[in-house]
Amino acid sequence: MSNKSTKKEEELQEIDKKILKLLSKRNKLLKDFKDTNFFSYNNNFIENIKNEMFLELEHEKIDEKIVYLGPEGSYTQEAAINKFGIGKTYYSVNSIKNIFYEVNEDRAKYGVVPIENSSNGIVGDTINCFDTYNLNIIGETILDIHHTLVSNCNKIEDIKIIYSKDIAFDQCSIFLENYHLNETKYEYVDSTTKAAKLASQIPNSAAICSKLAAKTNHIPILFNDIEDNKNNKTRFFIISKESTKKTKNDKTSIIVQLPNKYGCLIDFLNDFKENKINLNKIKSHIVKGISTFFIEFDGHKDDSNVKKILNKHSNNIKVLGSYKKEIEDI
Repeated sequence: MSNKSTKKEEELQEIDKKILKLLSKRNKLLKDFKDTNFFSYNNNFIENIKNEMFLELEHEKIDEKIVYLGPEGSYTQEAAINKFGIGKTYYSVNSIKNIFYEVNEDRAKYGVVPIENSSNGIVGDTINCFDTYNLNIIGETILDIHHTLVSNCNKIEDIKIIYSKDIAFDQCSIFLENYHLNETKYEYVDSTTKAAKLASQIPNSAAICSKLAAKTNHIPILFNDIEDNKNNKTRFFIISKESTKKTKNDKTSIIVQLPNKYGCLIDFLNDFKENKINLNKIKSHIVKGISTFFIEFDGHKDDSNVKKILNKHSNNIKVLGSYKKEIEDI
């Protein structure tokens, strides 16, 4: 081994010792910490360190940019940071279609797009874009969705208008009714971050948004975790022109368009049973006026039993990607 390599190893060992020493000191401080909200942050912090170290090794020679559904402070930005860690180059666009466009045009290495929410189901715009663009799913991540009510008003009675996305209003209906805010005027906007910005500027207004959006727009949080479903989650795909290698725990996503004939879908699904492939999900969706199925199953597209199905139905299937299985389902 060269002297240069030995010196690098010694430098790395010294850095590792400093990291371990700081983490040990941090853990000692946490033992007497009583703020439960901080522990949620702490778990994300540790996960971000792991993601950062892994991705730094994996992509250290790649000039990568990551595009997400904005604006800054959105849930998609939060999901992107949770997946890729801090210190990356992020930028936002205003639509899911534009995320696909940016990655397709090599303006970004990766895109982060929402695919489904536990309360509201599949995100149709994402499925439509997969039909249009030939990009690959290379990963997935899941984010707990916690809404907050933010306002510059000191009293809840002073709130005359609330800004947010229509979905956010639906997901917080019980809270709004309990505090008689369902009688307040609702103003629908295209993002919860935009809602937070409006509420920070307009007197006697409020917004339903994420904690990150509240922080980004410097507006006080009146209530945390106001969503009806405390297990409210959104799943996101990582898209790229890259493809992934096989692991021992893969998942494959496809979209399928079958002839509108009796028994056609059943025959198609029976092929999975015959090849001993476990189906995780099947959802119906309309793409360009055609009934389309979004299907996910265990295995990689290069597995021999998976190849049998893909080859047999090649005219009806579009493979969206095979990637490491991070979660079971939401």
